Parts: sequence; C-alpha cells; structure tokens
Amino acid sequence: MTYASDRQMRILFLTAEPTDTSRLRLQQELREIQQRLQLANQRERFQLEYGLSARPGDVSQKILDFQPDIVHFSGHGTSTGELCFENTFGQVQPVKPQALAALFELVANQVQCVLLNACHSVIQAEAIVQHIPFVIGMNTAIGDRAAIAFSVGFYKALGANRSPQEAFQFGCVEIQLEGISEELTPVLRKKIVRQSSSNFYIERPAIEQQCYQEIRQPGALIRIKAPDKMGKTYLVNRILTYATANNYQTVTLNCSRLINPQTKTDIERFLRSFCAAVSQELGLTNQVNERWNNQWTPMDNTIGYFQEYLLPKTANYLVLALNDIDLIFEQNEISQEFCSLLRSFYDMARCGDVKSEIWERLRLIIAHSTEVYASLDINKSPLANLHLVIDLPDFEQEQVQRLVELYGLKWNIEQVQRLMDMVGGHPNLLRTGIDHIRSHQNSLEQFLEEAPTLAGAYKNHLLELLEKVENNPELKTAFIQVISADENNPVQLRPRIAISLYRLGLVKFQGNCVQPRCKLYRLYFQAFLE
Repeated sequence: MTYASDRQMRILFLTAEPTDTSRLRLQQELREIQQRLQLANQRERFQLEYGLSARPGDVSQKILDFQPDIVHFSGHGTSTGELCFENTFGQVQPVKPQALAALFELVANQVQCVLLNACHSVIQAEAIVQHIPFVIGMNTAIGDRAAIAFSVGFYKALGANRSPQEAFQFGCVEIQLEGISEELTPVLRKKIVRQSSSNFYIERPAIEQQCYQEIRQPGALIRIKAPDKMGKTYLVNRILTYATANNYQTVTLNCSRLINPQTKTDIERFLRSFCAAVSQELGLTNQVNERWNNQWTPMDNTIGYFQEYLLPKTANYLVLALNDIDLIFEQNEISQEFCSLLRSFYDMARCGDVKSEIWERLRLIIAHSTEVYASLDINKSPLANLHLVIDLPDFEQEQVQRLVELYGLKWNIEQVQRLMDMVGGHPNLLRTGIDHIRSHQNSLEQFLEEAPTLAGAYKNHLLELLEKVENNPELKTAFIQVISADENNPVQLRPRIAISLYRLGLVKFQGNCVQPRCKLYRLYFQAFLE
C-alpha cells in the first residue's frame, strides 16, 4: 500500500473511553498523530477524520461517510478480544470480533489497513484480517506510553510514504527508542489471498447502499429479482453481513426445505412448517402445536405465532432472508396466500397501532429469479409496489476490469471489451469465462473462439438453456426470429413471449423490441436451434 504522489490517504481515528473504565491518554495520542501528519513532506495527501466517544453504530456510519483507507481504533479491549465502545450512557458496550469482522468484510474493497491500539486486540485482528490486507493488534495489555509511541512511529513512516508493513516496524522501534519494554506487544497480521472465485464480490455501490439503508427501516421488505446467476445470493449475503455487523439477528431459510408433496398443496401444513423452520433457525423451541388455534385461519395463526412468540423472543431486530422462494411461487395452491402473508408482515409495521412496534422489528429479504412461474405473476401479486425492489443490472466495464484484476489477470481495456462483446455484462458468464482463462491458461483469443461451441467453458449452461427453449414450441419459434434478425433491426414480439424470453435471461429489450442478450447466445443458438 504505497501511494502514488497524487493519491490521497484517508485516515479514520476512533476512540472510546467509557466512564466505567480507567482513563487513557487518547487526546494526547490524537494530537501526536495530527502533528506527525502535519510534519510530513507530502502532508497535503493525508486527510484525518476522527470520532471521539464512539458507539458501535458510529463505526459503520463513519466508514460509510468518510470511506477511509486506514481505520485506527484506540481504547480499551478485554482479555477475550472484545473492543470496548460506549453505549448511550457512556458506559462499556463490548463488540465481539466476529461483528467487526463482518463490518470490515463489507468495506474490504476500500479499507487497506486497520490499527487496533487496545489491549488484547490481536483476537480482533485475526478475525478482521480475513478481509483486510493489513491489521495490527496487541497480543497482551499495552500501556499508554507504549501505545502513543507506537502511533508516533507508525504515522511518521506513513508520512514518509512507507507501506503499512514498514510503518508497523517503525512503530515497534519507536517504543524501543522511548525506553519502553513493550516493543513485542504490537503484532501485524497480513491477509492470505486465496484464489477462490466465491470471494470475488464486485460491488454495485448504489444498490448495496440502498439495501443497507432499507434494512435499517422498521418493517423493511427488500425484493431482489434477476435472471438466474446474476448475483442475487451474493447480494443477500452482503445485506445479512451488514445486518450482523449492526447487531441484528439474522436467519436464512432455504424454501426447498419447506416444499414437499404434502405442504405444496396444503397451505396450513406449509405455514406450520414455515413457523417450525424459523423457530429452529432462531434456536427456539417449536411451539407450533401448542399455539395453533384451529378456530383461526392458517394465516392468522402464523401472524400470531410471529407476533406473540418469535418476535418477542428475539433480542434485537430480526432479518429473515428467504432463498429459493421461486419454489413457492410455482405452487398454485399456496403461492398467493404466502405472498399475502409476507405483505401482511410488511403492512402491519406501518399500521401505527399498538402492535406495529413488534412488527417493526422484523425485516424481510426475498430474492427470486425472473423465470416463468406456473401460477404467479409477481408483478401483480401482493409483493408488488414495495418501497425497494432491486432489479440487478449487468456489470459495467469498470466493474469487469475490477473482476479481472481480482483474478490476477493484467488485461487492458481492449481485452476487457472483447470479453464483454461476447458475454455482455452478465456476472456469472464473466466469472466463468475469466476463471476458465486463468485456470486453463488459455489465451483470450482461444477462449472466445471456443465459447459458443460444445468445447467451450459455457457448454453446460448453454445446453440447459437449449433444453428449456426446445421444450416450449412457442418460445422456440419466437427465439429463432430473434437470433435470425439483423443486429441493427431487432424484432418485436408479443409482450408475453418477449417477457418470457427475458425472464429466462436470453434477451434484452431495446424499446419494444428484443435482441439476444449477448453474442454468445446468438452464435450458439444459431448453430443448434432448428
């Protein structure tokens, strides 16, 4: 992390000194840091922001607002690795390592170094370094003089454009120069880079921020829709990580466990199963049988079970994410009523009556494909017209360039554009292609030549799509029209057919007309669709 001369380094300094803890010289440490940065030869490149008496919620807010390169926390730490922030009364509010690690996972593309100048903070450092390149913690208690000396040496070196690793060494030497025998207390942890595509998350910043803001709203319901493999699960997990970092309780429920031959045709059995599954995920006793009133409707029983049992039992706000909800949408007998139930959860938080407060604690996330459903038009269902509906867009060139860099490939803009000319901005097609090129050490030219063939990296994906189209004669006839049309003269189809092809991810709209989503689909289906 050596910065070019025109690159500004943003440093966020946070302190907490709860009233029920011993006094520290935190103001002195801040003054020393300010002075060392002001004395730096290139002092105009450094921007220091600080937050005193920090509460847990202040950390994420400051990071989101300031977007720092370095986050520095000074204060108290417990022997079990918790950092001591302040609550609203100025007293200790400990924060566990996994909570801060979850927060820093969300800003891993921005923050490059974290310095925890607090006793026993190495436990936090080892959790955070899973996501941040350099993290400094203390492997035991550290005294005031040593903590300040380390900061002085660290920021002296940063001011001289040294890397965090070198600055760490200067900090330890500064402790020795002050005649303090604590130079072995600070420890540096460096992130081990694992070449796993599942860790390569590419942000769509406006969308993530919308979701983070929405999940904090009372009774929020976020609906995320996109064709298959567009990154819905990545985004859901990102929101859940953010919620966890803000001390929300989270539950992820895979709807496949709720659907069986009995429940898919019986709304009462289905909703009883739903209540039992959420109880289990929350670690609560299943009380469905005891609390189910046969005089009530299944929906009223489910509302009562959440209102009187599940929500009062959660310590904080509860975020419930429903994966594979498409499986429910496809069931004629239960889909409409289940959507009505979820809408009721959402609406009851907005009633303004005495019961609204308990429903404000529930936040829902549902993600679904835009595949064709057997019984439900989601846009005309009770789940239409929500405050936040996310329709995931394709990656733009800048995001694709970032993805290429994460895979360790040194491509120029022209190479990135050539790949996008073949597969567009489809996240999964891009990841598959880039990973294939890297792991097979293929040239881009060879990859592009093979891509629309049975020898290419997309063979299985394309065969799956071909089967879906061939099994629907109406779609097949329409799609043949689409791929046969001139690229500059897209065809116009009946709206229902056009939307069905769009839901399969095969086409994109140009006004009222449609054209193949990408060159890959045009070439492949021209060869195999008869």
